[in-house]
Amino acid sequence: MKLASLCFLLLFINPVPELSTLRAHYVSAATSQVSADAFYKTLENINENHDNHTILAYKAASIVLLAKYESGLFSKTRLFNRGTSLLELAIKKAPDNYEARLIRLNIQDNVPWITGYTGDIKEDKAFLIKNYASQPDDLKAFTKAYIMQCDAFKAKEKIAFN
Repeated sequence: MKLASLCFLLLFINPVPELSTLRAHYVSAATSQVSADAFYKTLENINENHDNHTILAYKAASIVLLAKYESGLFSKTRLFNRGTSLLELAIKKAPDNYEARLIRLNIQDNVPWITGYTGDIKEDKAFLIKNYASQPDDLKAFTKAYIMQCDAFKAKEKIAFN
């Protein structure tokens, strides 16, 4: 009976994925709708009150990536706005969260200008350059991989990530 109760309880526990796993899912979700759907499903049960703001930022990114593959303009806009609002909430709650700022920069650098969601690129670039050296090695590697192919950074700025 105790074993059955434990098994039943475990069905409702949703483990939080590792950041390394989320980073890999994030990258692949940008290139495939199937991957974007899987990325979202991984974070589907994370709500806006989640205490890990990095994971909340990835949840927001997963919603924005769903919008990328949505065909209807209304649905695309709704998902995009929902995702970017959640990302802004995560950054408002933790303005010094390096990874959340990296995610926002990546999104703003890749969305069409018509969305109007490009206003924080300069600020986020400066923040990332200033705080890069103090990040853990795995996050540095993730950052560098993005920055080296990112058009928002000039060659001179990219030197800060070597």
